[in-house]
Amino acid sequence: MNNPELSGILDHKTGAIYIRVSTDRQEELSPDAQRRLLLEYAKEHHIDVPAEFIFQDNGISGRQAKKRPAFQNMIALAKSKEHPIDTIIVWKFSRFARNQEESIVYKSLLKKNDVDVVSISEPLVDGPFGSLIERIIEWMDEYYSIRLSGEVMRGMTENAMRGNYQSDAPIGYRSPGGGKPPVIDPDTVQIPLMIKDLFLSGSTTLQIARKLNELGYQTKRGNLWDGRGVRYVLENPFYAGKSRWNYTERGRRLKPADEVIYADGNWEPVWDMDTVHAIQQRLAMNTRKIKSRDVSAAKHWLSGLLICSSCGSTMAYGGAKKRRGFQCWKYSKGQCNESHFISSGQIETLVIDYLEQVMLSDSLSYAVVAAAAPDSNSRLSELERQLQKIAAKEKRIKAAYINEIDTLEEYKANKAALAGERQLIEQSIAELTQPDKQVDKTELDRKMRQNITDLVNTLKDDSIDYVKKGNMIRNVVDHIVFDRKETSLDVFLKLIV
Repeated sequence: MNNPELSGILDHKTGAIYIRVSTDRQEELSPDAQRRLLLEYAKEHHIDVPAEFIFQDNGISGRQAKKRPAFQNMIALAKSKEHPIDTIIVWKFSRFARNQEESIVYKSLLKKNDVDVVSISEPLVDGPFGSLIERIIEWMDEYYSIRLSGEVMRGMTENAMRGNYQSDAPIGYRSPGGGKPPVIDPDTVQIPLMIKDLFLSGSTTLQIARKLNELGYQTKRGNLWDGRGVRYVLENPFYAGKSRWNYTERGRRLKPADEVIYADGNWEPVWDMDTVHAIQQRLAMNTRKIKSRDVSAAKHWLSGLLICSSCGSTMAYGGAKKRRGFQCWKYSKGQCNESHFISSGQIETLVIDYLEQVMLSDSLSYAVVAAAAPDSNSRLSELERQLQKIAAKEKRIKAAYINEIDTLEEYKANKAALAGERQLIEQSIAELTQPDKQVDKTELDRKMRQNITDLVNTLKDDSIDYVKKGNMIRNVVDHIVFDRKETSLDVFLKLIV
């Protein structure tokens, strides 16, 4: 082409510039400096960059592109049918992506749409050698990112082991900043203290949440309280002056217990370790094998405890006002052949009489349940989910053998591997649920008799509401099997140690 002026016009391209300011403390140019250099490069290379084609993500990691909104908007625009962008200009390839896999994916996607990605500080030659250099730069960027992440994690772990708190302080405290330890917040400290007092006096987490909401108290994020939020406060060792670090992964999934770091914190606690143990014991008492409704949402203090002796189903409370009582729910649906109806007054008298006889008996029969260690309830749930996954895998490998997809040897090997996994999980469950076998039996019996005595006194006191009675009986009684023919009970007692 002989006309230089016309050639310059035809060579003009439309570009976009992408600026990302990292979260780490690496040496890098400021956003303004990056913008200036990128625009200068665009001008020198006849690339027009409209103001709306300048994209910037501030303080966001480059490890995951999906978490960078400006980047995603730029990619969407670049691959649109209108093809408004010919070139994306960055200061360094690490600003575009630090994850090599994502870098290749996005660059390939852009190349299919005839969009080039240019780094002004890392110019590349054309051809295979230039592509090789580009891959090497991506590998180095990803290695640096992984190494930096590891160094940050190690530093934060060391800091946690020294008892320094590295997150925003929970409700009841505030973080003064500047590396100083959290301090008690006089405006909100009554909230965790109220939660603790109400829980230890017999209220459930759901009842406490309702009380907090009635009083107009909000969570740290300004939301209404629920049972899970109350439980988080009760299980958080922060309030006893203990630092807990590396507790969860992304998505709030609990990490293995041996990876969690506990240390003495450098802030003032609001309760002591004796209170922590009392809370753990109460939490363990309220943990039921079969999920049941909160007592305050039930209709009677025996709701959920009575079991039909014929079919093993729960007996439901209901009926007309003059004839309220309990009946096997399966009988009501035509699925049980024997009626077990008993009026509420009759069953209450039977239960109290039974417990009074137990108080006077020479021997006691009860199950000893281990008190929950910190976070054990959540870990039990996770272990049970793992068992369910193993059961599903066992069905799949059996089906694969039956359908002749796997040989007998492969089936046996897979079955043995799953059996090993199952054994380890069941062992972990046993360690969390079995009590210390060295506890003195005489002392256990004394505690059990005292719990039953306190329960009987509560049940016989007409001034106490059914919610408190329901909470208390669930601390002592696991379930009650009722036999209508014999009009007899078999009460299964429990003791938390």
